[in-house]
Amino acid sequence: MSKAHKPVLLVGSVPCNTAEETFRTVAPILGELAIGLSDGEIDTRRFWVMYIARNTWGNHPDLEVVRPVLEHAPRGLGLPEWLPAGYHALPWWAPKAGVAKLSPIATLGYPAEAAASYRTFRRLREQGLIPRGARFQQCLPFPDDGVRLFTDTARSMSIMVDAYLDVMKRDVARLCEEIPPEDLVLQWDINWETIAVEHGDHLPDMPPMQYKPDGDPLARFARYVSELNASIPPSVRVGLHLCYGDFHHKHFLDPKDLAASVTMANKAAEVSPRAIDYFHFAVPRHRSDDGYFEPLRNLQVGGATVYAGLVHYTDGVAGSLKRLATFKRHFSGPTGVATECGLGHRPKDHDLVTLLKIHRDVAAEM
Repeated sequence: MSKAHKPVLLVGSVPCNTAEETFRTVAPILGELAIGLSDGEIDTRRFWVMYIARNTWGNHPDLEVVRPVLEHAPRGLGLPEWLPAGYHALPWWAPKAGVAKLSPIATLGYPAEAAASYRTFRRLREQGLIPRGARFQQCLPFPDDGVRLFTDTARSMSIMVDAYLDVMKRDVARLCEEIPPEDLVLQWDINWETIAVEHGDHLPDMPPMQYKPDGDPLARFARYVSELNASIPPSVRVGLHLCYGDFHHKHFLDPKDLAASVTMANKAAEVSPRAIDYFHFAVPRHRSDDGYFEPLRNLQVGGATVYAGLVHYTDGVAGSLKRLATFKRHFSGPTGVATECGLGHRPKDHDLVTLLKIHRDVAAEM
């Protein structure tokens, strides 16, 4: 294992209320160490792909509601009243009768959000709060994640995925116009593709896996990588966050080991039209055994950095270093550390500054 030049990945979300609050909280602790600084995924984006459901599918003229939200999140938790209670309660849409192709979507909304946050980022960097040379990080959901949860048939999913790919390519081009490529980290957030490869593409009793999409999940994933990475300038840092879900800070299903993540990383490196700069792999808190990390011997991603998502608040620096010690026995390439998923999904009693300092202290011991 060699220590990455930027040994910390902040996966995306941060429990702050504004981009400025996020940058002012994170930069003094990890600004020199992190590969990128996101705006914290504030407002509706805090609830990940619900941002797409509300901004895009809920407003598309060619879609109709198949099922409204079945159950809303409990009141009194500070959650929005529109938020579904869980995967079982998500709203579904489908193309209207006779629609075989959706009319083009103007934008998913991410470029405008990023442009506003980048202006704050640049101002704070000019003031010296954010270090010179730090990059702005924008995270974007892969197509299965933005679509599969919000429909109920393979045909509907296929039609909606085609529309999603079309607009996402144009949104990525806009991002690279709004933010200088040498200032940008673009991270693909990949949850349901990862679960499908590991656990199977059809789990009848476990929404949103209750229907079988068209094709093979690894082939779908390869298509997304090859199409979405095609036009990203080489000076942009591109990474893949391979995730197992983090609803209420709990995996949808635990990974058996890193075999599925390694398979996906190898496929992505093989088909991507441009280099992938980093991969992020989840490491559950209870996995410091060699068996979990042994698949890393098959990893073939060139010089890409692997960010091991082994930082956990509950056992702190000591527990994170225990997992890192096992990781080091199985991977010799450039390495950094991260949490399993974004910081915005933590229990309220997990102090953010303490968690950021755990990242810093683990990185110092690498």
